[in-house]
Amino acid sequence: MQKRARIYVKGLVQGVGFRPFIYTIATEHNLKGYVLNLGDAGVEIVVEGEESAILSFIQDIRGKKPSVARIDDIEVFWEKAIGEFKEFSISKSDVRKLSVNSVIPTDLGICDLCITDIYKNGRWHHYPFTACAQCGPRFTILYNLPYDRENTSMSDFPLCTYCQAEYENPLDRRYDAQGTTCSICGPRLYLVDREGNYLEGDPLQTAAKLLVEGNIIAVKGIGGFHIAVDATNQESVEELRKRRKRPSQPFAVMSRSIEKIKKYAEVSALEEELLKSHYKPIVVLQKAPSYNLAESVSPGLDSIGVMLPYTGIHLLLLDFFGKDALVMTSGNYPGRPIAIDNA
Repeated sequence: MQKRARIYVKGLVQGVGFRPFIYTIATEHNLKGYVLNLGDAGVEIVVEGEESAILSFIQDIRGKKPSVARIDDIEVFWEKAIGEFKEFSISKSDVRKLSVNSVIPTDLGICDLCITDIYKNGRWHHYPFTACAQCGPRFTILYNLPYDRENTSMSDFPLCTYCQAEYENPLDRRYDAQGTTCSICGPRLYLVDREGNYLEGDPLQTAAKLLVEGNIIAVKGIGGFHIAVDATNQESVEELRKRRKRPSQPFAVMSRSIEKIKKYAEVSALEEELLKSHYKPIVVLQKAPSYNLAESVSPGLDSIGVMLPYTGIHLLLLDFFGKDALVMTSGNYPGRPIAIDNA
C-alpha cells in the first residue's frame, strides 16, 4: 500500500554526511521525496512509497546512520500518498525551526580516507585543508544554520569544476560536503614572522625547520591557535612557560602516530581507541619508563595529555618535524575570547 511519511530527525544530524546517507538508503528502498536541513539543526524527510519500504527505511535511519551522527529522536507523521515526486533528492535547506533539541554540527578530526588522499598524487597531495562529508571543520566555519556552504566561511572559496562534480555526485564521499575543497580552489597556507612579513618557501617545511631549531610557532587551525614548540627541547619549553606565564601547568602534546606516543607514554587499548576517535581528543596517559620528552612539559606529574593530529595542517607539520612530539597548547589567554584573528 502506497503511503507518505513526513519524518523529523533530531540530534547531531547536520554536517555529518546525513543528507547523502538519507539519499542513499531512500533510493535503496525505492522511495521518492526529499531530505533537507532545517534552521534548528534538525533534518526533515518526506517520502512516498510502499508502507513496508518506508518502515524499513526508518529502521535503517537508526541502524545504519553515519558513525559520526547522533540521533536523539525521530518523529513520523503518516499521510496519504499523492504521487508528488518523481525521484528522491536533496532539497535546498529551509530556515524553519521546529525544535530546540538538535545539535550544532561539531568539528571532526581528519578521516583515514582524507589522510590517504593527502599522500597520493592528485589535487589533495600535501594539501592541508583536505576534508570530506565525514570529517573536517563544521562549528568553526559556521556563521548560521542550516549547515550549508553559503552559511560558512567556505563560501569565500567557490568550488572548482572537479570539486563541484564530486559535490553533486551521490556516489562520491564528498557529495554535499560543505567543507570540501582542494589545492585548485581552496584556502592557501602561509607563514609570517612576528612583524607580519611573509616568509618564502613551503610554509609547513619552514615551520618544521624552525621548530627543530628550538623556535616557538603559532599554528592556526580549527578553533583558533595552538602555540607549538619541540616537546623534547627543555630550554624551548621553559621559554614558552615564561612567555605564557604558566610556570607549572602541564602542556598537552601532539604526536604523529600511536607508535610515536608509545615511546614516552603507556597506551591501553581503550586509550588508543579514544585517541583515534573522530574527535581526536586530548587523552591523559601514564608516562612510560622510557619517557623522553622535556621534564618541563608536565612537571612533577606521572601523566601527560596527548592527542593525535586532527587536521592536515598538523599531520604534515609533524611529518616534516620528524621528532616524537610537539607541545600544542592553546594560544588563548585565560578569561579572554578565542583568538581567531591573525593580528
